[in-house]
Amino acid sequence: MLPLDRYPKEITLRDGACVTFRPMVKEDVDLLWNFLQRIPMEEKMYFREGVDRREDVERWARDLDYDTVLPILAVFEGRVVGDATLHRNRSGWKQRVGTVRILIAPEFRHKGLGTAMIRELRHLGEKASLHYLLVEVTEEQQAAIRAFETLGFERMVVFRNYVNDQKGKLHNLVVLLYPMSLADEEVFY
Repeated sequence: MLPLDRYPKEITLRDGACVTFRPMVKEDVDLLWNFLQRIPMEEKMYFREGVDRREDVERWARDLDYDTVLPILAVFEGRVVGDATLHRNRSGWKQRVGTVRILIAPEFRHKGLGTAMIRELRHLGEKASLHYLLVEVTEEQQAAIRAFETLGFERMVVFRNYVNDQKGKLHNLVVLLYPMSLADEEVFY
């Protein structure tokens, strides 16, 4: 289990807003549900899962397992304004690869929150002894791609017409990878 003693953690955004990072807990269902309702419908089309059913959010909260999925919430004045998750496999061939997902409330974009959340997940990836962090986004999400690339993620591949949105339209999938430091481990080529 990752040490979570650094939370709650306060950060100050470019506009002076003070936001608190902390792991999601079961009691956060209402906060997360309200956050997801503020995300524009056109953006929800790209989500991996539907978020229009409160039961799904309740299930996520009920089944929290930080060793598999660690959701870090950004909270401002009692409401969630960002959600960053680190997904890990406990065993198997991808157990040293963490998948990163980040979602920022529209009114908190371009203030440094996304960058701070990416850095937070990089820190957690280091603490989890991961070798790589992986991000998958649609090619239309150029602002997200730029943010990840600015922080050292490399565009590895673009899969053409690989994923479909909630309406069935095909989109290109961009895969970005961040190599973590491999201290004292044998690397095979």
